[in-house]
Amino acid sequence: MTISCKFRLLLARVNVERVRQGKPALSLRRLAEESGVSLSVLAALNTDRSQRIDYTTIDQLLTYFSAYFAVTVDDLLTWEQPRVEEVV
Repeated sequence: MTISCKFRLLLARVNVERVRQGKPALSLRRLAEESGVSLSVLAALNTDRSQRIDYTTIDQLLTYFSAYFAVTVDDLLTWEQPRVEEVV
C-alpha cells in the first residue's frame, strides 16, 4: 500500500511533550476518551492494521494533536508514489 499512517509517531511526539510538561504519558484509552476516536480505531492505527480511516477520525486526531504542536494531514498520512518496474 502506498498510503501509510504515522499515528504512532504523533502519539510519541505528544508523549514527549507531555513529559516536558510533567504530565503522565497518554494511553490509547485516554486518547480515545479525550479525542472522541474509538479505542478500537486507535488500536488498529497504532498496530498498522487499519485498512481505512474516516475523515471524521482524521479531523478528531489532528484537532487533538494540534493542542500540543502544529500539525497537518501530512504529519498523519503519507503517500508514496508506487515504483514502476522496468519491463525487460
